[in-house]
Amino acid sequence: MQVSVERLSDLERRVTVQVPAERLAKEIQERLQSLSRRAKVDGFRPGKVPLKLIKQMYGDRVRYEAVSEVMEHSLREALLQEKLSPLGGPKVEPKPLEEGQDLEYCVTFEVMPEFELAGFESMAVERPVAEVTEQDVDNMIETLREQRVTWNAVDRMAREGDRVRIDFLGRIDGQDFPGGQGENTAVVLGKAAMLKDFEDRLVGLSAGAEIEFDMVFPDDYHVADMVGKTACFHVTLHAVEEASLPEVDETFAESFDVKEGGIAGLRRSLRDNMERELRDGIKARIKRQVMQGLLEANDIPLPQALIQFEIENLARQLRFPAGGDDEKVRELKEQLLGSEARRRVALGLLVSRLAAEQGIQVDDQRVQDYLQSLAATYQEPAEVLRWYGQTPQALDGVRALVLEDQIVDWLLERVRVTDTSSTFAEIMTPGKPAGSVAQEPSE
Repeated sequence: MQVSVERLSDLERRVTVQVPAERLAKEIQERLQSLSRRAKVDGFRPGKVPLKLIKQMYGDRVRYEAVSEVMEHSLREALLQEKLSPLGGPKVEPKPLEEGQDLEYCVTFEVMPEFELAGFESMAVERPVAEVTEQDVDNMIETLREQRVTWNAVDRMAREGDRVRIDFLGRIDGQDFPGGQGENTAVVLGKAAMLKDFEDRLVGLSAGAEIEFDMVFPDDYHVADMVGKTACFHVTLHAVEEASLPEVDETFAESFDVKEGGIAGLRRSLRDNMERELRDGIKARIKRQVMQGLLEANDIPLPQALIQFEIENLARQLRFPAGGDDEKVRELKEQLLGSEARRRVALGLLVSRLAAEQGIQVDDQRVQDYLQSLAATYQEPAEVLRWYGQTPQALDGVRALVLEDQIVDWLLERVRVTDTSSTFAEIMTPGKPAGSVAQEPSE
């Protein structure tokens, strides 16, 4: 068997395999003989059907199966011989095959990139230093009150803090656009759930009002293709509702499962949770900086097969609408998920390479600690642990996260770290992108 490898690019290889005609002929002959022993043909006893007749009856099918089998086995041998590991499904191009000729075919595929890690000694990381204050606890209680808000219809003009229910229809150059329509949509004015310019147009309106206005999508709008475009909106306002917040009293505390201590007990419980969240938030912010530093220092080629796999993985996690191979669906996935998929693929390759070079292996105890901590946030921790134990893919994801944390710890011992003053609010509410035009309708 002859094998040649052509380097099409840093990531793409084309392997040409030539299998001797004798090997294919032997495979075909063995299959025909096996079939002749099993075939039932009128006029012949079992096992006595002439091979010539079997070939006449089943030759094309047997030849197809034999070619497929020989190609599969020979490709495996060729890849092993050349020490190649394809990413994704190889593209197979069989060449015309005449009887008695060698079987020849080409296979094109991507391979893992070859790269050297850049030095990270110049990487600088800011470590935020913050604490949970009494004001932070007060703010959290106010947030909890807002979560228990009730809304009452009022007969007046809408103002900031009110909730309005609207139908809206937006068009760009006379054409509908995704997210530009909504029916009975609930909008709390001043919460930036929708674009500020859009919400500002609703202030001062009463139930039954209808308005039309033009609005330009801002530079920080989350859909890049919409930035700078002008949309014409028609809005009908159905109701204005005023918020009614619960009193902070014993009943309020008990509604959060605080059995003893009343409001003081609620504050202690909130502080404990907030301090844990703050620790996790600081850790996450440091990790983002370290990972971003790795990305910026290492511009590596990314296999399209891995990117596509990660796009589909993200789509499943986000319950992206199924669309099969529809070209528009693929383009939408690429637009919405492509950037994050590339980032994840790059980080995965960099973390794996750094771990391999430094001999860093996943700490099984840290994996167990992570799972225990995660399970404790659910009502049935044992069920969560059992599910991870029975779901290898999910457990692999946890192991990958733990390895990333170990890499971050390793790098923090070797890069410049500067403490910076921060607050609970800054850590827990990083900058948010511009709001969407539409919300999901509220019940």
